[in-house]
Amino acid sequence: MKCIILTAGYGTRLGELTKDRPKPMIDINGRPVIEHILTRLNIHGIHDIIINLHYLPGVLTDYLGNRVLYFYEPRLLGHDRTIEALKSWLLPDDVFMVLNGDTINDLNYTTMINAHKPNTITVFMDEWRAAGVWIYSKEIFTNKNLSVIPYREKCFWADVGTIERLEEARKYFEDEKTNSMS
Repeated sequence: MKCIILTAGYGTRLGELTKDRPKPMIDINGRPVIEHILTRLNIHGIHDIIINLHYLPGVLTDYLGNRVLYFYEPRLLGHDRTIEALKSWLLPDDVFMVLNGDTINDLNYTTMINAHKPNTITVFMDEWRAAGVWIYSKEIFTNKNLSVIPYREKCFWADVGTIERLEEARKYFEDEKTNSMS
């Protein structure tokens, strides 16, 4: 399965923390957010990954090297237009995944992939909103009105786009580290 990680945004809500680095390079428990994301994907056998770049792209490319592919956007395209721009890379695969580059989780991607139905978009949801993970059927390129199927799983997830949520994620990983040492 191919995966797009959306990492191009400016991260303005994080103020000084993103002055010299993009959000996916913010540290959580000694590793940048992007490292947590890649580790989860790799655990579930997902290695064919492309990230979109815009803000301070060299910070990500220097860190990741050749572990992923890159798609530079001179002008921010947003979620849907980035997918459309990457159509030729995504096809002919039947399904592909899209992740927000500022959202970390311990979601079981394998279970979510297995729950996906053809001709739909499966979206990881908390109680009431999308939580940064989508699985698209390739038919999205010919039918913009695919059914959206919510996928729910009890797991940790955090969008680290604000200081408060970043601190919540740091606390979660610190607690996990402490619990694993006991």
